Amino acid sequence: MIKSKTLKQIEKKLDEDISKEIELIKNEVYYILNKDLDLYFLKEFIKYYPRKLLKEKAEILLDTLLNYLMQEALKNIKNLDLDYQYEFFKENLREKIKNKILSENGGFKPQPLRIKEDEDLLDKTLTAAPGIAVSAGGLIATIAIPETLPLKAIPAVSTLVGPIYVVKKFKEKNRRLKNMWKKQINTYLKNAKNELKSWLLKVEKSFLDNLETFYKKLDQSSVENIINKNNINYVKVKNS
Repeated sequence: MIKSKTLKQIEKKLDEDISKEIELIKNEVYYILNKDLDLYFLKEFIKYYPRKLLKEKAEILLDTLLNYLMQEALKNIKNLDLDYQYEFFKENLREKIKNKILSENGGFKPQPLRIKEDEDLLDKTLTAAPGIAVSAGGLIATIAIPETLPLKAIPAVSTLVGPIYVVKKFKEKNRRLKNMWKKQINTYLKNAKNELKSWLLKVEKSFLDNLETFYKKLDQSSVENIINKNNINYVKVKNS
């Protein structure tokens, strides 16, 4: 069996691995979010993409954990008789656990990311002002102010610097919206990290339970071998 002290060391390494993978997810999502892209596209992107990445990273971490556990299990197995070592490898414990975990509801299932947003802010961000066409991502496509429309009729456009002011306010709202989403992504990934760790600890327990069952089978086999040897010796003595 694997010692308690060793298991704690494995769990510490696993915790570090999880933190690294979560940070990679955050960096990848932020990289896209910081792009000047359509806001409605970004909204849908952050609702689904982090969850997709979490499922992928969960499989990587599953393999990592099983590698840690197998490495320790083999240290003990190598001290057994060759027949017992053969039985252990025949058990194929690593693949057995992995297939079982991934077949149960499809493996790790992170919670959906529910975006709590200021819809009013989103709408205002997408509508800069009458007569000013701006792409949803924040890039100016055209600034077309009809000659027949008085400048004072356009909100915030009463001087020659009016359009620049409107675009500046637009970009500020765009930035506010993205910062709000980033906070929600951070909270989501923080909770997902705990869910992921809990899921992996269940994998660890399953592995240890199966390993214990294997050792019990060995103990039973050893007892049976001793009984068989005694019976053989008894027959030999009786016949002599």
